[in-house]
Amino acid sequence: MKYNNRRYIGNKNKLTSWIFETIEKEMNINTEFIDIFAGTGAVGFYFAEKGYNTILNDNLFHNYVIYRAFNSFDNIDQEKLSNIIDKYNNKKYEYLFDNYISEIYGNRYFSKTEAFKIGEIREDIEKKFKSKIINEDEKYYLITSLMFGADKIANTVGHYESFLNNQHFDKNLELKTLFVQKYSSKITPFNMDANLLIKNLNQENSILYLDPPYNARQYINFYHVLENIAIWNKPTEFQGKSMKFLRDHLKSEYSRSKAKHFLKELINSSKSKVILMSYNNTYNASSTASNNKITEQDIIEIFEEYGKVEIYEKPYKSFNSGKTNFIDHKEILYVCKRSNR
Repeated sequence: MKYNNRRYIGNKNKLTSWIFETIEKEMNINTEFIDIFAGTGAVGFYFAEKGYNTILNDNLFHNYVIYRAFNSFDNIDQEKLSNIIDKYNNKKYEYLFDNYISEIYGNRYFSKTEAFKIGEIREDIEKKFKSKIINEDEKYYLITSLMFGADKIANTVGHYESFLNNQHFDKNLELKTLFVQKYSSKITPFNMDANLLIKNLNQENSILYLDPPYNARQYINFYHVLENIAIWNKPTEFQGKSMKFLRDHLKSEYSRSKAKHFLKELINSSKSKVILMSYNNTYNASSTASNNKITEQDIIEIFEEYGKVEIYEKPYKSFNSGKTNFIDHKEILYVCKRSNR
């Protein structure tokens, strides 16, 4: 199972080669690629596969766990992990009483039985780590396998904003081993606010790739279940029918009214010689929440303060949770070659 074998809103799995080909001429063997809103990590991992040192960052911890898992080749015993996964899959879990996951998410996002199984496996992973049966990278590997498996059987439309009503729970949890490869390049994962991280990155010979949230829909609302499974501090306060834990500290400023200000601050703090921003033309969606907080003109105006701007477009149909049918939907790359640092 590869890092891009998951459902994720706004993922760039089908655009990675186009992004690489667009910017490759600006790179040399020593250029570092900074994917500072990495999401699934698909773009950053692609550049790493091409031999470039890469930074992967996301403010959601479960994404950081995934980056660590798929970059753990030298730090894990894959045979041991495969045996653990086989035991998880073959064990008969008898649901007699609720555990943390089945109580919160059972008969909502998962059946009671499968939610119970998720909870038991997650608790066992933590016990194995605390007893030093597995190291931290192996822990993240197993959590990633569990999250990917849970995602495959979730009673949702592809995210956890809400669960489906009146659905039959007929899917069984199955964990799979991960395809963890050895990279010739260095991958450095972070779990930080992008605007804080950029102030600590001083590499001028770098490409800064920006793929921020596009609209008012907060990513933590879409993936709160996976975040809860990954962090495992077991919050007890939840909001609404969808059982979202208290999460204001995980909400992005790029999904709010001051998004333009934060984008300008980020670019101003960057030392990168080239800044690349991925965006799509959902500026005037029917749903207010789906409208972009930063317009095309905003991006161009900000980029032009720092250097020459080039714009590349590609027809592309992406996820849209509003009511707008985009007939001429495009993915857009804005490239700024800095002349002013």
